Amino acid sequence: MKRFNAFRRLNPWGTLFALLFLQACAHVPEHKAPPCRQTAAACQRALKAMGQQYRTLSGHAKIRIVSPDGKFSFSGDLYAQSPDKLHFDIFGFLHRPRFFLIKNGALIAWKDFGSGRHYTGLLSRCPAFPANFPFSPAFLRDFMRILFLNFPGPLKVTKPDRPESSCHFLLTCAWGVFDMKVDPLRGVPTEVTGPRNSQTPFRLTFSEYTRSPAGWIPHQLGISTRKVEMTLTFGTLKVNPEIPENYFIPLIPS
Repeated sequence: MKRFNAFRRLNPWGTLFALLFLQACAHVPEHKAPPCRQTAAACQRALKAMGQQYRTLSGHAKIRIVSPDGKFSFSGDLYAQSPDKLHFDIFGFLHRPRFFLIKNGALIAWKDFGSGRHYTGLLSRCPAFPANFPFSPAFLRDFMRILFLNFPGPLKVTKPDRPESSCHFLLTCAWGVFDMKVDPLRGVPTEVTGPRNSQTPFRLTFSEYTRSPAGWIPHQLGISTRKVEMTLTFGTLKVNPEIPENYFIPLIPS
């Protein structure tokens, strides 16, 4: 009974507090996205600058893959040099080697430590990778371009006739025409989808940008294509480091 009486005494104060809280919430100013300060010409300059200002990358990343075969999470060390050199070491539990990949132009070497499968030779003749790793020659080629924002050929940025938002643009390059959303203040891409009228469109996302001497660099990349989604989140990322050339020799280690 004493507990019930205490609750009755406190209840009016609780009701009053709730009314005051709701009234305060009703007057919270509505959050508005910053206005887009970018023009098509400014976005085009920003993309071109990003593609020219950094040529090598290295860092530790977490990789998450979602595919019809399931969901997989790994960690890995990545070394890359524009336009076509890549070294990727992927680890599993307790930092055990799971997979490694070296790409150097038209040559490639990879090994799956779980099954023992491996290959060294021409990228164009590369057999299918294990299901856990949704790579392919076309994917690796495009991944290098995505990593360095190196869209092939001259690119053109324009405003669509009916933009979905003030920071919505069209990106035209040798791949085709893409829908592109950009950061309203920095002018760098946050999402690229396309190409238009393609039977196999893909979606790229760029986020977690940080400023470096080479400009704005995304620390998170998302790639969605052919029912496969892969996200790389860099915990550490070095821009334009010196990478030893032997990192890109396509050989299976003994």
